[in-house]
Amino acid sequence: MKTETIQPLNSRLTKTAFTLAETLIVIGIIGVVAALTLPNLNHATGDKEKVTRVKKIYSALTDAVDRAQVVYGDFDTWFTDLQNQNGYIHSSNYATANERFAKRVTEFMKVTKDCGIEDSTKYCFNPDDNIYYDYGYSVILSDGTALLFISINTDQHTILVDLDGTKKGKNKYANDIFAFDIYRQSAEYRTKNTLYPGGWTLWSKTGFIDGCLGQHYCTDWVVRNENLDYLKCPEDLNWDTKTSCK
Repeated sequence: MKTETIQPLNSRLTKTAFTLAETLIVIGIIGVVAALTLPNLNHATGDKEKVTRVKKIYSALTDAVDRAQVVYGDFDTWFTDLQNQNGYIHSSNYATANERFAKRVTEFMKVTKDCGIEDSTKYCFNPDDNIYYDYGYSVILSDGTALLFISINTDQHTILVDLDGTKKGKNKYANDIFAFDIYRQSAEYRTKNTLYPGGWTLWSKTGFIDGCLGQHYCTDWVVRNENLDYLKCPEDLNWDTKTSCK
């Protein structure tokens, strides 16, 4: 009979554990990879959240403007009593016009703070670029979004939107501040009494910078292309064939 030699248990065990130095090296590599990728992931997630919020406030404002026009008549008639014989709203009537504009629209939105008329002594809505709007009317919505209602010129009224409120974020145009416009007259690129995202594409089909960043807000770009890539590679973008950095 053949006798089998049994080896001691210790001699049959295979050593597979990492040394301390090997473990530290692996942890270091993981840390480097995380440091390189997490900011990009966070940035991409933040951009997607802003796109979602821009589209959400666009929908909410459109609904509010439409409902206000059902109650108060077409938008182009809201300021008739404040116009002069040439059809202009005089600067002395801006505060009244903007208050009326704001109150009629926000009547159909959830407002938690009515900041009233902005002037040189206070700003509830305060973009961080030394641009301010006296006589604009500002409010804060229940989700923290800040709105500023202003008259840009005789026919154009604008709602500026700070997505994260004036106490958070960068408070910069095309980053967390976006614009929506309503016109009291029709033109080739717009229909009166209708809310449009600011920086509308047909204003400039030849140059991206002039058609978006050059107007301070890229709201229309965000709504149409669902990205904020103009903050990353504006020199590579155009309205027709290159709408993202990818």
